[in-house]
Amino acid sequence: MYVKPRDLVEQPAPVPPLRVSLVWTFGAMALQKGTLKLVALVVVLCLIVLGFIIGGIIIGLSTGYRYPELEVWPRSEEYNYEQPLIQFRASDPGSWHPWFKRINDFLLAYETTVPEDPPRAPCSVRRHDQRVVAAACERVLGMWAPCNADNFYGYAVGKPCVFLRLNNLHYWVPEPYNISKPMSIPQEMPNNIKQAMRQRPANHFGDYIWVSCNGEFSSDEENIGPIQYIPGNLPPGFPTKRLQTADRIPRIAQDRPDQSPGPLVAVFFENPRRGVIINVECRIWTRDIIYDRSSRYGRVRFELQVD
Repeated sequence: MYVKPRDLVEQPAPVPPLRVSLVWTFGAMALQKGTLKLVALVVVLCLIVLGFIIGGIIIGLSTGYRYPELEVWPRSEEYNYEQPLIQFRASDPGSWHPWFKRINDFLLAYETTVPEDPPRAPCSVRRHDQRVVAAACERVLGMWAPCNADNFYGYAVGKPCVFLRLNNLHYWVPEPYNISKPMSIPQEMPNNIKQAMRQRPANHFGDYIWVSCNGEFSSDEENIGPIQYIPGNLPPGFPTKRLQTADRIPRIAQDRPDQSPGPLVAVFFENPRRGVIINVECRIWTRDIIYDRSSRYGRVRFELQVD
């Protein structure tokens, strides 16, 4: 049997050992470098996303509510949102005078002798015999009657006034209800608000954040009696042109508390039933805030007892 000599057997072309080593080395380095770039990119993106999340949490914690809060004044020293009770005896000045003082203290931030138009609040927290009379201010005080100091805000006769104010406006851009807009008006909206929208169209008088109050439960509706919104010659609500909302202030100020107190609406209880606790709920009406009795956004509740 013929055997081919070893030196004649076909062998693969030899590759210089150095070239093979370099090819493998540079290939591994390129692959490793690309993987590292991809990993680095993913890490950077994750850090950016995490930064946005943490920043949002920090901003949220520092700025508080994301929607406006409807406040009620006066408040007791031990104010509790769930059970804010206003209780007094009309025949006992010592019983209602603390409430009168709390309202005066609250209104001090609005004290002025140059009334605004429309007026944000009563001109003065002093009674007629204690203040310097200014004609323009007297006119405004007349607009706020009986919810002014001259009438002890109604507490002396058992017909109290409470004041409503919107707070936390600096990051809110409201979407007010307006008959001229295509979105339908809620059927449950009170008729006096619908009438005000027809009588004061927004294209002439500006938009309003409407407000309404009623008994929280059916028994409260029977006991609450008639109420008025003061000033009586203005719609029941807050004019948007007087609110320092996010679309009306510099961006840098949107993470700061409200810089000036907003306008007020007074609710005058003409004849509440005596000797019973009346649960009262007030709310605002805007397109962007969905009414929810379990939420604090855009609503406030309090208890009233006149003995």
